[in-house]
Amino acid sequence: MNMNHNMNNDEVLLSKFFAEHHEPIADNGFTERVLAALPERENACLAETMRLRRWSLWLNVFGIVAGLGLLIYLGVFGMAWDGLMTFFNRIYVGVITFDFESLLVDLMLFLHRLPELLPSTSQLLVISATTLLLSYEVVKKLYITAQNENWFA
Repeated sequence: MNMNHNMNNDEVLLSKFFAEHHEPIADNGFTERVLAALPERENACLAETMRLRRWSLWLNVFGIVAGLGLLIYLGVFGMAWDGLMTFFNRIYVGVITFDFESLLVDLMLFLHRLPELLPSTSQLLVISATTLLLSYEVVKKLYITAQNENWFA
């Protein structure tokens, strides 16, 4: 605390000393001449920024044109168009030639093999119990949240 008081005292003494012994230095227009000779910083920065943006824009345009030219040269657009048309043709043919009987046969085969695909009885019980417990916890959490946030009001 004493140190702060001394520093404040020193600052006051220094300010008083410089206020009493202030002697202006003759400028004779030197500052104005120097400032007039300096380029305007804001305009110079703005001009440089605009020049860089124009350069960047031209590079981007060149890159886009070159990239499109390369894609056209390689035939990428033709391949994409052919692939798209093939895709839609297959969907169209599949819709027209849909075979409901084959779908029923596939479904019957799936149901016939379902017991082989299912887990054992003990695994089914564990899965069922876990699902029930998790469902209970989720519902309980939702109910508590709903009460706290007045969802039912």
